[in-house]
Amino acid sequence: MIPITNINLNEEEAKAAYDVVKSGWVSMGKKVKEFENNFKKYVNAKNTIAVNNGTAALHACLVAVGVEPGDEVIVPSLTFISTANVVLYEKAKPVLVECDPKTYNVTAEEIEKNITKKTKAIIPVDMNGMPIDYDSILELAEKHSLPVILDSAESLGAEYKNKKVGGIAPIHCFSFYPNKNATTGEGGMITTNDSELAEKIRMIRTHGQDRRYHHVILGYNYRLTDIQAAIGIVQMKRLEWVLKKKENLAKIYNEVFENTKNIETPFVPAYVTRHAWYMYAICLKNGNRDELVKKLQENGIEIRLSFPPIHTQPVYQKMFGFNDMSLPLTFNTWNKLINIPIWAGMGKEKQDYIISMIKKFCK
Repeated sequence: MIPITNINLNEEEAKAAYDVVKSGWVSMGKKVKEFENNFKKYVNAKNTIAVNNGTAALHACLVAVGVEPGDEVIVPSLTFISTANVVLYEKAKPVLVECDPKTYNVTAEEIEKNITKKTKAIIPVDMNGMPIDYDSILELAEKHSLPVILDSAESLGAEYKNKKVGGIAPIHCFSFYPNKNATTGEGGMITTNDSELAEKIRMIRTHGQDRRYHHVILGYNYRLTDIQAAIGIVQMKRLEWVLKKKENLAKIYNEVFENTKNIETPFVPAYVTRHAWYMYAICLKNGNRDELVKKLQENGIEIRLSFPPIHTQPVYQKMFGFNDMSLPLTFNTWNKLINIPIWAGMGKEKQDYIISMIKKFCK
């Protein structure tokens, strides 16, 4: 089976983790600080806060900007469920909105339609590793005096108008889950240019402490370990190699599928100067998506159907009364998407086989 993605770890990461274990200090310490500093330089942000996963990153930021019970937070439905779940953690209401069927990202127009007096924050998502239209959304947020927390879990390495994702929005949240372009096994990173906000998030990360055993606000245990950070330091060194390999795979897919019957390749707007290609999604214009997926899997190709929209998830339908067609644009867009394998070590032979099978079954 050719996997949809494949973990990129080797002896260098193993040695880095071993050296931390041997040092006798394995919890949050010097390696976490080094990882934060390296990440800060890469994305050109003033402040970085490492946490134990991407969900914790989003939650800590919601707490830091003051989301409270009864507030509303605007979230796209086409994303992983954690983007909305963190809103529920604060007993606030996630207001799910439609995606743009071309980019799969949320737009400023869609956000503005859903702003009310109860809106407290906006969480857009860089879907599949492609940046949102930052200028339009940040301008809208400023107009309405709303904080923006970017779910950039999938877009490490991407660029918007030649600026790296991570130093553009007031807050960015990243994930280092194993299928990301850089991994620590589990882990996350928050970036912000607001130093006062960064200090508050650091306290939230460690039980609300401003110094040891002095707890000034309600916080959580969202710390990253030095073992994970040591792996992350090595991964960041290899990030550009990963990105270039995936860019080349995406370029070949684009060229081959451009004129393939029933397949639409990913649309990349001019403002995206670098796509991170977390996933490569083809859109099946006509035909039975599930039948195509079944045939590809039977021929040894792992396929994903992207994240099912949040409004289709049973827990959200039970809580808020959604049905699949509550957000028809998002549901119909998702219903045509297929994520196909794209990972740095995949190689020409595997990609050629994937292409040949897709073309065969799309005739």
